[in-house]
Amino acid sequence: MFRQRLLASAFILALATPFAVTAAQAQSSVQSMPYSTASVQSVLNDLGYSAGPIDGLMGGKTRGAIRAYQTDSGLPVSGEPSLTLYQHLQDSYAQRYAQSAPPTVSGQTIAEIQGLLRQRGYDVPDVTGTVDAKTEAAIRSYQTDASLPADGVASAPLLASLRVGTDASASAGLSRAQIAQLQGELSQRGYDPGPQDGIVGPKVRTAIRTYQTDAGLPATGEATASLLAHIQNATVDATTGGPNNNGGNRPGDNRNPQWGNGGSGNSWNNSGPQSDQAIAQLKGELQRRMYYVGDVDGNVDDQTRAAIRAYQHDAGLPVTGQPSAALMQQLGTSNVRNQSETTSLLVWEIENQLARRDFYVGPIDGTVDAQTRTAIKIYQRMAGLDHNGKASYPLLQSIEHSNLRNTGDVASVLVWQTKGALSERGYRTGPLDGNMDPQTSDAIRRYQQDAGLPTTGKTDKALLANIEQSDKRQVSQRDVQEIERRLDQRAYHPGRVDGIADTQTASAISAYQTDADLPVTGRPSTALLENLRSSNVRSNGDVNDAIQRLIDSFAKAGG
Repeated sequence: MFRQRLLASAFILALATPFAVTAAQAQSSVQSMPYSTASVQSVLNDLGYSAGPIDGLMGGKTRGAIRAYQTDSGLPVSGEPSLTLYQHLQDSYAQRYAQSAPPTVSGQTIAEIQGLLRQRGYDVPDVTGTVDAKTEAAIRSYQTDASLPADGVASAPLLASLRVGTDASASAGLSRAQIAQLQGELSQRGYDPGPQDGIVGPKVRTAIRTYQTDAGLPATGEATASLLAHIQNATVDATTGGPNNNGGNRPGDNRNPQWGNGGSGNSWNNSGPQSDQAIAQLKGELQRRMYYVGDVDGNVDDQTRAAIRAYQHDAGLPVTGQPSAALMQQLGTSNVRNQSETTSLLVWEIENQLARRDFYVGPIDGTVDAQTRTAIKIYQRMAGLDHNGKASYPLLQSIEHSNLRNTGDVASVLVWQTKGALSERGYRTGPLDGNMDPQTSDAIRRYQQDAGLPTTGKTDKALLANIEQSDKRQVSQRDVQEIERRLDQRAYHPGRVDGIADTQTASAISAYQTDADLPVTGRPSTALLENLRSSNVRSNGDVNDAIQRLIDSFAKAGG
């Protein structure tokens, strides 16, 4: 169900339909909505937090409403949606209504429920006839998948729901082998129908409905021969690049007239610059297909272009990285989903969640690079998971429910921040990443010596605060001596090599800075020292005259 996080269109239509409900019905409706940005917006609005329109897009109003709710609820304030936040919202909503105690059921009923859950691939280790934590969690997962109130309670209605679809006869004439084939086709397209067991259960029906919605078909959730043929035809067209390579629609199909062809609600034109609304619309569609586009707004930045390029590559289109009416029209009929680790919304969420837990992931851009993969592996080791370094929905769920924080010296936000602060003050720390290496330890020791701190070569929050509160580092007498020695070696004649920045030293520095095309300050600095260590600039034949002129100018200025 995680893959439906941003596929909000079906929920928007349901939420927008006016009808009268009782308090209990409203509570049941909220609890049965699968997690998505639109669902978060809906519950926030119902709780009195103004999240704006229920459009499934993350804008300023939605972020502000999330922050307000998190503040009022004593949660960490991030302004970002998550499964954990949604569950908290559901609990808050449920508290508005009095709930009667659920009726008890027999051990035999619970055992049958456990067996049917196991048959559908839910995590129930043993059939015991008692509801333990694993069984309750499996029931909640099933209820969420089946659009039932997710209360985790074993009941007779739950058992009746589980019994539906256990027979292939419930699948409009498809054999069990054909149902398994349909499950495989759905799985290959990124829809999650559960195990390929030939049984039509809630996960299969949910996957079918999502596919039907994406393909512009009536969302019945039924496994039929025509549906299987539709998916198989779409596979042939996508593979051969034939005229029907439009995400599953037949040639001439115009189920989405508002997309890029002047239909009602279309904000695109076929020539000239596009409006902010049109760009935001395109970015929203890419985001629903799990491409990370940055903020959903009217700006086309590097992240947006990267997402467009990735989508065009996946869809077999010419890769331009540019928005267009033709691209928007193609998006309206496509069922392409980002299943890679590049410009991926899933990866972006994982990066954010890891960064909040002090893992350094590099740029938070939705792409798994070496730094992101290292951070994932470190978390997986800490969490006792298979440390393969791969991004996945189970990984995201694990992180969201975890209180683990990175306190080590690899892929550490603290190490990265320390290295950045030291580098700004002229200390050589090596690559600006989250890894503690010998060069970083040496830079820390040098700072600790200069600041009069215990020389440990290790970082902690107190050291980082000390660095950040200090001025940009002033060079030590030892550094000034090295500057004078290196200037002297280059025939700039700074006077005595004594670590004292006098007038002659300042003149030599200015002459060197002039020759090296550096800002001419005449002052010693760590940046100057670093330049001297790597530069091959030497004095020209007139340097003594130049120094004398600079000495004279300093003398006049001082007079």
